[in-house]
Amino acid sequence: MRAVQYNAPESLSLVELDEPHAGDGQVVVEVATCGICGSDLHSYSHGIAAVPGQVLGHEFSGRVVEAPGVDGIAEGDRVTVRPLLPCGECDRCREGQLQLCESGHETNIGYGLRGGFAERVLVPSAIPGVTVFRLPDAIPDRGGALVEPLAVGLRVVRRAGELAGTVTLVLGAGMIGLGAIRFAKLQGPQTLIVADPSPVRRAAAEALGADITIDPLATKITDVVREVTGPGGYGLGARADVVIDCAGSPEAFAEGLKSVRHGGTMALTAMYNRKIEVNPSRIVEKELTINGSFAYNDEFPMVIDAIERGDVDPALFVSHEYGLDEYEQAFRTQLDRDVSLKVLVTPYANRGNAPAQP
Repeated sequence: MRAVQYNAPESLSLVELDEPHAGDGQVVVEVATCGICGSDLHSYSHGIAAVPGQVLGHEFSGRVVEAPGVDGIAEGDRVTVRPLLPCGECDRCREGQLQLCESGHETNIGYGLRGGFAERVLVPSAIPGVTVFRLPDAIPDRGGALVEPLAVGLRVVRRAGELAGTVTLVLGAGMIGLGAIRFAKLQGPQTLIVADPSPVRRAAAEALGADITIDPLATKITDVVREVTGPGGYGLGARADVVIDCAGSPEAFAEGLKSVRHGGTMALTAMYNRKIEVNPSRIVEKELTINGSFAYNDEFPMVIDAIERGDVDPALFVSHEYGLDEYEQAFRTQLDRDVSLKVLVTPYANRGNAPAQP
């Protein structure tokens, strides 16, 4: 089968690999489409978490072609897959905190195990409703590939707490940020503010429900939030109730810390591109609640339901689609935040760089 293999930073190649075959309790998925994640970009650009020979890609949907001994999953089923496969044995898994599984990268599809930039993927632990999820007919393959990143966005919104009636600030409008924006909007905040330097992504944020968007390269985030909320305690900063950080930028984090009110909440899901200098006194003085949010726990079914209901429209997230042999152009496009939202790689089609259709 064909697959895109990582060799070194900024070096990928299209290779032929042996076909995967499923043993008892496993499934093989013929990949319909696979999204390029920010983690894939970090690997591609800097080699982070990738080793030579790794097949990247963990946001995918497809059709089951082998499923021996898996009750509830049959050949021909359309599915999406949880790529972070929990071991089920560590303390965190036993607590039900699957997102905090301590088994390491070796069991993750796309990192350790072969990923979705390939014609087929082996899922070594196929548990319906836990690692493999059937897709309703109403959800297109593109929507199925978005379930994984949307689940990350949903989780950080859930970690942020009740948003109804609040002033909520979302930092960053990449795929995770856009998912967070949509799920935050569904909670009914009074004002939803989004900051991102890309005009394409700010426009997408508005389409998904943002009331106000900010270009942080042109305007200070805190100044805009302050116009909405008035000044914060002691006349400083602003008074957003909740800040959700999907940006991973030290500058954006600093503005978020200034913008959140006393007694407010910051929920962090970004992976930061460099160290941040923080004076913990600001956290103490404001008595902030700061919640980390990693990946997803039980959010996959919730996302699938939201797409099926029409609360989340996959077409608003996908900007480009490429064939497997166009991997270099696909990665370069995803790196350009001024033109791209989510870029999909489709193994069995060559669609060029035309915008994807729903």
